[in-house]
Amino acid sequence: MFGNTFILMAALPICLANAQGNFTAWSPPGAGDVRSPCPGINSLANHGFLPHDGKGITIPDLIAALDTALNVGADFATAIGGAGLLSVPGNLLATSFDLDNLNEHNFPIEHDASLSRSDYFTSPNHDNYSFNQTIFNQVLAFYSSQTRTSIPIAAAAKYARLKTEEKEDAQFVYQAQQFLLSYGESALYLSVLGDPVEGVADLEWVRVFFEEERLPYKEGWRRGKCQTNLASLGVMIFGVGGGKQRCFA
Repeated sequence: MFGNTFILMAALPICLANAQGNFTAWSPPGAGDVRSPCPGINSLANHGFLPHDGKGITIPDLIAALDTALNVGADFATAIGGAGLLSVPGNLLATSFDLDNLNEHNFPIEHDASLSRSDYFTSPNHDNYSFNQTIFNQVLAFYSSQTRTSIPIAAAAKYARLKTEEKEDAQFVYQAQQFLLSYGESALYLSVLGDPVEGVADLEWVRVFFEEERLPYKEGWRRGKCQTNLASLGVMIFGVGGGKQRCFA
């Protein structure tokens, strides 16, 4: 189903929007605001690149926000935004979605063995969207003697999360779709906080990004000069997923 989403999105008309966010202005969600399982998208709302309430988001909104804030290509934004539209309950003709629509288990972006969220079936309240420090600490433990990220360590941390949830979650799901989403999660943070080829970023930036859902601008991070897109993410997924990492040109 996730593969079909990419085909459907290619047929959608896209009108560009202008993101109005601010790298230095940040505020957490308030009463009535909604968020997703993705710290990156949540960060965009917290900085105002997306509507702060997390509601009524269109594909042009997402394209503009991801480009302006993170230098992520329209192809990726369109795929995620289109999946978001398909996740709107009871509305196949939706033109906008709310961030909490993305919480649906195994579609469009939620998956088991997240780096920072509980599995749907291991959380007592099926909370697969809130940040979980205990789980994220499992990832950070792999970087215990490091100050920067690397593809090999990210790969080891991701694989450990998969094996942990495979053992603890009786309804654990891991097929091709989950592989892409799960390893794509690692590829995305390595790319936008580091770069789309080497994936090297200050570990403090990663902490801020996940734990506070904030862009680590005051810690020294800046929007990458090299665009992250579906092609570059595919290569990064290949590297994190155990294949030989190579430069994408």
